[in-house]
Amino acid sequence: MYKFNILLIMLLLGMQSMAQTSRLDSIHTLRDVAVVGVRPHYLTPSQTLQGAMLQNLSTTSVADALKYFSGVQIKDYGGLGGLKTVNVRSLGSQHVGVYLDGIRINNAQNGQIDLGRYSLSNMESVSLYNANRNERLQSASEYASAATVYMQTRRPTQTTYSLEYGCGSFGLNKVKGYFSLKNLMFVDAEYQHTKGNYGFRFRSEQEDTVGRRNNSDITFYRVEAAGFYRGLSTHIYYYNSERGLPGPVIRRLSDQWDSTDRQWDQNFFVQSSYKHAWEHFALKTNIKYAFDYLYYLQDPNTNASTMFCDNHYTQQDIYGSIAGAWNTRYLSLTASTDLRWTDLNADVYKFDYVYRIDSKSLLSAIASYRGFEANVALLYTHISDHTRSAASPLSRLAPMYLASWHGGPWTVRAFHKRIFRAPTLNDLYYTLVGNVQLRPEYTSQWDMGVDYKDKYLHLALDMYYNRIEDKIVAIPMKCQFRWSMVNFGLVKSLGLSATAGYDRQWGKFSLSTNANYTCQRDRDYSSPADPEYKNTIPYSPLHSASLILDLGYDGYSLCTSWLYTGDRFALISNNREDMLGDWYTVDLKLNKQFSFGKHNVQATIECNNLTDSRHEVVKRYPMPGRNWKFTLQWKI
Repeated sequence: MYKFNILLIMLLLGMQSMAQTSRLDSIHTLRDVAVVGVRPHYLTPSQTLQGAMLQNLSTTSVADALKYFSGVQIKDYGGLGGLKTVNVRSLGSQHVGVYLDGIRINNAQNGQIDLGRYSLSNMESVSLYNANRNERLQSASEYASAATVYMQTRRPTQTTYSLEYGCGSFGLNKVKGYFSLKNLMFVDAEYQHTKGNYGFRFRSEQEDTVGRRNNSDITFYRVEAAGFYRGLSTHIYYYNSERGLPGPVIRRLSDQWDSTDRQWDQNFFVQSSYKHAWEHFALKTNIKYAFDYLYYLQDPNTNASTMFCDNHYTQQDIYGSIAGAWNTRYLSLTASTDLRWTDLNADVYKFDYVYRIDSKSLLSAIASYRGFEANVALLYTHISDHTRSAASPLSRLAPMYLASWHGGPWTVRAFHKRIFRAPTLNDLYYTLVGNVQLRPEYTSQWDMGVDYKDKYLHLALDMYYNRIEDKIVAIPMKCQFRWSMVNFGLVKSLGLSATAGYDRQWGKFSLSTNANYTCQRDRDYSSPADPEYKNTIPYSPLHSASLILDLGYDGYSLCTSWLYTGDRFALISNNREDMLGDWYTVDLKLNKQFSFGKHNVQATIECNNLTDSRHEVVKRYPMPGRNWKFTLQWKI
């Protein structure tokens, strides 16, 4: 029996070996597999913060992250809830297009997007492009700005949920929750309140004021969700806030003259995008609906220096676009068209309801051959307003030319883009201010740059020249309460920007750095007869720089960020008393992750403005000094 078992085992082993040999010798036929990818393009200068470095920065909003890019000025009107807008290469915030998942965030009322409303907690990356993004399949609107900011939400790679609590200086308390299903959807919610009552010291040639910032509180909650299925993505967003608007610091500060202005905001949008690519053809469609509500209260009973103002504003925005691209190895042709309907209603004295129809069409051709790449694009825009005494319809063609050569780690590129921005609805129709005869404000950009990029190191150097014609400005008329919008001015900008980045990992140790420097001269060439001719335009420093250093080791992360802004003037007169001195800030953020089975706990401590710099981004709006924040996050 024992010998029989041995023979049986040997027989079974032999049969298994023969079966394996048969399988190895047999021929298996697979069906055709199509691999679709996006080739890198090098046509325009760009900067990106993404992944761990973006999350490790001591920042809470998109505006805080953008200030570390070269050529960017963030206008911050003081207070933790103050308005934050972005200005790229001194072109003005209205010339910067802001996009979330490839669809523009619009504000037809004043053209400014408050980037402080958008959190970094669910962002995969934040990018800045001079001209426009390096993609072949784009909507017409994406070509319609002098510079573009892209916020890309993070697509969940696992099923998880997390809770987070944070507290800090100036009465800060926040609670956040996040839930996601792998590759399908996420829900992100946040509540935050801060008193914002920080101390300050304001100095000028004639005064020295010490006080405490009042009416700088903010309370908000934000809920957003996104769903993903193959080429379809949908994003829903809701934001609700109440904030105080701190006024400028004035001499002999007293409670009687402190700003008591209040503002309430509600912002909602839902947007969807679908994209599909075949072998030679690609298609993308976008659709969006947005509703914005703003309530502004200014009461002379609480502030004797103000006029009574109790106004409500509502905006709606409906947007749709379709873009198609035909691609071969050497040539890509893109055609796209957009249609946007926007309305504005307000209970302002003698304000008439207005709606705007904005249509854009684009033709673009990109040719590539042996490292050379060139793009020629033509954008047609037609804008018509519908209200009592409406401005004349606006129709314009705008060209763009880009070229680059890429070989090994080196890229040489250049572009010229001429684009315009239409006057906003406030510019045209706001009571006692608007001017329906306004012309569009044109910008012409020339840029030449070189990039070097290898496995660890990235270097970029750009020289650029910008020209802004028919600049739209507000000038006072008979009294300070009556202003008028006029086309007045020619601004010329000449600049140099440099960017360097280094990323490397050695075992458990990682290092990421990013440095930026900008030297830019902006002068007013409006009228040779004016005393301000060739003066430096307001809030334009000659020198600005930033540095980010992110160190990681075995669950620890230490991120240090340094930001510098040079001297600049607050007024076009360039008088010494209007000079704002240079300033720099240093921020620190330390993370530590702990694992307990399936549970992860992350503790974070942050110190912003470590050196306690007392400075102003906007004159007479002092910024907070040194402040602290502690956050605890539980994740499973």
